[in-house]
Amino acid sequence: MENETQLTYEEALLSLNRIVERLERGDIPLNDTVKYYEEGQQLLKLCREQLTAAEGRLYKLTEEGQIEKLNQQ
Repeated sequence: MENETQLTYEEALLSLNRIVERLERGDIPLNDTVKYYEEGQQLLKLCREQLTAAEGRLYKLTEEGQIEKLNQQ
C-alpha cells in the first residue's frame, strides 16, 4: 500500500473497495486475508479522519445569506 498519509480520500476509498472485493471472493489464503483486513482497517481510519477534517471546513448558507460554520464535534 502507498504511504497512507499521501493518499487522497478518493484513493483510499478506491483501495478499500478493492480490498473488500478481494476478501468477498474468499479465495485467498488466511495470511493474506489478515494482511488485507489490517490494510483495510488502516484505510478506513484514514477515510474517517479525512471526512471528519472536511466536515470541520464545511459551511452552510443560512436563510439570511450568511455563511455559517457547521457544528464541529
